[in-house]
Amino acid sequence: MYRDYVILVIALLVIALVFAGIRVRRYNWPYLYFLTGIVIASFLFTDPELIGYKFINVLYPLFVPVLYIIGPGIYGSIQPVEARRNPWHIIHYLPMFIGYIMIFLHWFLAEPNYYQSVFNGRQFLFETNHMFWPFTDKFILMGCPCFTAGYYILSIHKLREQGSPRNMYILPVGLLVCSPIIFDLVHDFVHGYGLLLKDPELQRYILLPAILIIFWDVIIVKPPRPKEVPEAGSDDGEERIEYPEISKVQNESLAYYIEELCDFSGEDLSSDLQTKQGFVKQSPFDKEDWEKFFAQTHTSWNFLKKFVRIKRAIALMEEGFLEEGSVEELAQEVGYATRASLYLAFRQVMGTSLPDFRLKREV
Repeated sequence: MYRDYVILVIALLVIALVFAGIRVRRYNWPYLYFLTGIVIASFLFTDPELIGYKFINVLYPLFVPVLYIIGPGIYGSIQPVEARRNPWHIIHYLPMFIGYIMIFLHWFLAEPNYYQSVFNGRQFLFETNHMFWPFTDKFILMGCPCFTAGYYILSIHKLREQGSPRNMYILPVGLLVCSPIIFDLVHDFVHGYGLLLKDPELQRYILLPAILIIFWDVIIVKPPRPKEVPEAGSDDGEERIEYPEISKVQNESLAYYIEELCDFSGEDLSSDLQTKQGFVKQSPFDKEDWEKFFAQTHTSWNFLKKFVRIKRAIALMEEGFLEEGSVEELAQEVGYATRASLYLAFRQVMGTSLPDFRLKREV
């Protein structure tokens, strides 16, 4: 039963990493850093008799510095793009880089001692071993849960600053609550016994909620998509089509969510915007968040429907949809039954007719 449980837990984390990789693509690499560190930690700190000592020998010591990207990964995943482009953002990943520099210098300057340290580490003699000189392996491994817990706190603070929806708090808050057990698990790995729980199997069973939280965040909430900002000098002369008064919206995550809606089309777009009640229910935000959004932008549910559909229609036209398809097909693609409905909604949202808009873009 215990072995089946551990295999299930690791399988859930690997599946989460795969799904996150599919959904993130290029826009949220820090979220992938976070999940990669979690998956490596799960393999490293799992019962060696179950995973196999040979696997531990492969992981140690090269993957140990990767443990220090878990915290910066989750913190960076909720940062806006402009913050990530700041050169000082690299400071969050310095512990990982310094770890690899320590390994390289140890090997380059003291090769015999390096191989002895690797041997000691693979024999689980961490307490006095100095792979990461001048720090002991014990200090590096035991410091990782504390370092990561600090970033969970920073992430919660950042989410409060951004006015993020409540469901985005569950991941950092849940992992922060589980941090004492994670610390106990690492202590068992280093010393052979836990401080809080002496039974390692019980430690791993209690960690199941943390694994389910991570899996739920990837599958249900989905990796947050930060707002992209155009780089200086990249303006191609075309005006950006933005939601009215969007700059007044305090909840940035909700504004990003609207941008994601504009990427849908066909049946997906029609089903998502069919009714207000159904739309609110399937979205990651509650009714209060949407009412506040409409109040801040001085718009309504009906306008939001039209805006999303029209912006998607414009994107399709710019991709050359009308070069092979008709306006009627375009209308159906974004959820309208007739071209007349598309024309009317287009004028209400853009303040000009669709033919005039096309003519202006072609000039």
